[in-house]
Amino acid sequence: MLSNTLPEPLEVSHTGTKATLDVLILDDLEADRMRLRRFCRKAGLEFELHEASDLQEFRSIINSKKMDLVFLDYHLAMDNGLDALKILRAQEDQVDAIPIMVTSVDRHDIAVEAMRSGCADYITKEELSVDSIRKSIISAFERRILISALNEAQSSQHAMRVSIFRLAKTCGPEIRTVLAATLRHTRTLRATDRLSANVHNSLGGLEKSCGQIYAFLDEVSGLLEHDQAADLNGQAPTAQGVG
Repeated sequence: MLSNTLPEPLEVSHTGTKATLDVLILDDLEADRMRLRRFCRKAGLEFELHEASDLQEFRSIINSKKMDLVFLDYHLAMDNGLDALKILRAQEDQVDAIPIMVTSVDRHDIAVEAMRSGCADYITKEELSVDSIRKSIISAFERRILISALNEAQSSQHAMRVSIFRLAKTCGPEIRTVLAATLRHTRTLRATDRLSANVHNSLGGLEKSCGQIYAFLDEVSGLLEHDQAADLNGQAPTAQGVG
């Protein structure tokens, strides 16, 4: 993906197996597109470049090719980069594209709106340099990987929680009945004087394990009751979709 022949190649982690990145530059000025293209090459990025000077060309490109990086100029002839960002985000095939806003004006409100709308970064044209391009791309990919890892972890945690809740809800009553009977029988046996020390200790261990399982089911049942109460009050339940 990245050249190893350059002095300081840009090193970013990428989840795909592509040798090069597909990079789209939207800017109505040829000179600015050329400048950005030059900085990307000097930064050590191996890429296939796609260029658009207006939203019509922009739509045509993203409809035909999946992008990895998209540089959006804020000031266009008849539109602006936020319009382009909405178009990009509405395209299902471009869900993995990383947009970076580039503008000639350093305005805080534009930067905030761009980031809230899904831009990975915001760079003014006065700040454009090999170093700023490198930092922006690296941080964008690292943030994407981190978010992906967090989502995966949350998904796994949720799936485990749903499985535990479903077990407690469907099999819990039967398990409780078996545990209660086992505990009664174990305590009855331990009360006799005819048991050896080894058997007595084994029964004590069984009783302890049954008690731990019973306590676990009580805890899960408490969480289920809390979720049901939260659901009745219009709050988000702890484990949605359990049933």
